[in-house]
Amino acid sequence: MSIFQTLTEKPWLEGTNEIQQKSPDRVKKSAVKVLLSVISVLFFLFFVAFLMRSQYPDWRPLAEEPGQPLFYRGQLWLNTLYLILSSLCFHWASRAVKHNNAKSVQVGILIGGLFAAAFIGGQLVFWQQLQAQGFFVNHSPALSFFYLFTGLHIAHLLGGMIAWAMALFSLKKAGNGSLVSLCATYWHYLLVLWALLFALLVSKPETYDAIAAFCGLGQ
Repeated sequence: MSIFQTLTEKPWLEGTNEIQQKSPDRVKKSAVKVLLSVISVLFFLFFVAFLMRSQYPDWRPLAEEPGQPLFYRGQLWLNTLYLILSSLCFHWASRAVKHNNAKSVQVGILIGGLFAAAFIGGQLVFWQQLQAQGFFVNHSPALSFFYLFTGLHIAHLLGGMIAWAMALFSLKKAGNGSLVSLCATYWHYLLVLWALLFALLVSKPETYDAIAAFCGLGQ
């Protein structure tokens, strides 16, 4: 009888049951990790292209002296503040989820989304300011990369706004706290990414040369 039972066992079904019982929260976290990895690879490739292009003689920096596109960047600093405040609000909401403070979660999510929208609007305003001065996307290679980097960043933030809307409208449902935490993680990532892009775009040529030489990309 024991031999018959052994032969009739179906261990693959047990594995299937374990997969089916896998926590939805873990699946969501894994999906976000994959998404952030893909975004990181995308920006890294453009970063390498940026460094390689910066080594050509016709490269002109964006913020080294008056008259260059990013020399006066007060709007960009204001936009950065908006994104910092947005990230802090999402962090506050994420902590409120752990303490079952529904009111704080709702306020944090709502204000965080508004600050994110302010950041997007501010970036578009800065684009308009540049174009009013004649700094269009084809003005120079460096400025083309500025539009590329900021445009991609805005696009990913707009994607995050979809998740923000889902989190906001699902607050009344039980068990949706993980979506708030994932939004916070995504916003923190976009904040760090923007800080790196901002620092890169306003750096001096010597900085590009040093990084390119370190990476073996120098001329």
